[in-house]
Amino acid sequence: MNSIAIVTGAGSGIGAALTAQLVARGMTVLAIGRRAALLDALAARHPGQVEPLAVDLSTEEAPAAVRAALGDRPLHYLVHNAAVLGPTGPLAGVARAAFRQHWETNLAAPLFLTQALLPSMAAGARILHVSSGAAHRPLVGWGPYCIAKSALHMLYQCWREELRARHILVGSARPGVVDTPMQAEIRALDEATFPEVDTFRKLKDNGQLSSPDTVGRFLTWLLLEADAEQFCAQENDIRDAALARRWQGG
Repeated sequence: MNSIAIVTGAGSGIGAALTAQLVARGMTVLAIGRRAALLDALAARHPGQVEPLAVDLSTEEAPAAVRAALGDRPLHYLVHNAAVLGPTGPLAGVARAAFRQHWETNLAAPLFLTQALLPSMAAGARILHVSSGAAHRPLVGWGPYCIAKSALHMLYQCWREELRARHILVGSARPGVVDTPMQAEIRALDEATFPEVDTFRKLKDNGQLSSPDTVGRFLTWLLLEADAEQFCAQENDIRDAALARRWQGG
């Protein structure tokens, strides 16, 4: 039986690129996202190897839906990639309901999806959190995103320690600034909402964004080739030059 991977946020950007990389390595991918049309197109590009599941991971019912789709198959890899940026703007104006929805998507969903899938994971399975530089520094206008990503970083560390005795490996990866739909959303913000928006516009104009395919190769290397210490010990940053020599084969 092929190894099974679950990738959230698989419909576009990093998730779609990672799915393609895993399929190329012979895996079956349960591709999860909110937009059925994108997932169906992804499955059509990889017939027989991608199983699309359109579900809103922020809902309480989502973990059970994912478990049902997996069935009694063993799960080898779980990648928490799905995330949303908004609400954006000053924290002083953030509505409680919007913050709660953001928290459910960016933090509660990874927590409870891992919890639900643990019975399907044996020793040697790997769980990967896709992190962000926003987890480690505050950005005016991105308050909820910075807070949630910071909490996600701690979640990775807590799971890592809890699951160590079961030999289930938990890691975190920082992909850098990537040419994804979220970046287009960022560039569309105004300066009153996000004062650093011009920096991100210039990165696009100057061709300084990483491609999703590049990030997909990086994450695939972490999942399939990095040793346990490299995978778990600390967050792996795509911009780490020493690390790049390993995953790029230089």
